[in-house]
Amino acid sequence: MSAIFTSSSFPSSSVDLPIVASGVTLPTLGTDAVKLIMSDGTTKTVFDTITTALKCLNFMRSRKQYYLQASDEITIINCETKLLILESTFLNQILMNSYVFQYFGKELIGVHRNLSTIQSLTDALASVGFKKTDATPFNSNWDLETNLVDAERPRIKVID
Repeated sequence: MSAIFTSSSFPSSSVDLPIVASGVTLPTLGTDAVKLIMSDGTTKTVFDTITTALKCLNFMRSRKQYYLQASDEITIINCETKLLILESTFLNQILMNSYVFQYFGKELIGVHRNLSTIQSLTDALASVGFKKTDATPFNSNWDLETNLVDAERPRIKVID
């Protein structure tokens, strides 16, 4: 299966590497593909590598773009230092219409568009009708994608 975005999708964008002291070697950038498990059980490859995802983030930041419609089924949200990848399910569409997402203080938060409240991703999902059977917050992509029974997965991935 081919990726929606490849390294050639953002030719004018680059990945910023940290400046380090001489003699210090940097770890290589991730070459793993970024995939999203869809509600129909299929897996979509959104980015061919994590480097491409970071190029997309820089592309969106340079254009001051909040979201990117990757396909009919997938939306990408720019959270300044992270990308939020969502399947366009009914609840996720309500979520996107109700909240603006930011990464603030080591946490992904949603700012409600009408109520001026700030909530965690878990609380924002619950407020739009997402049914979660336990009170444990979503702390990782594992929690969002695979650690729940199929009907309880929000179909969201956070990339940085």
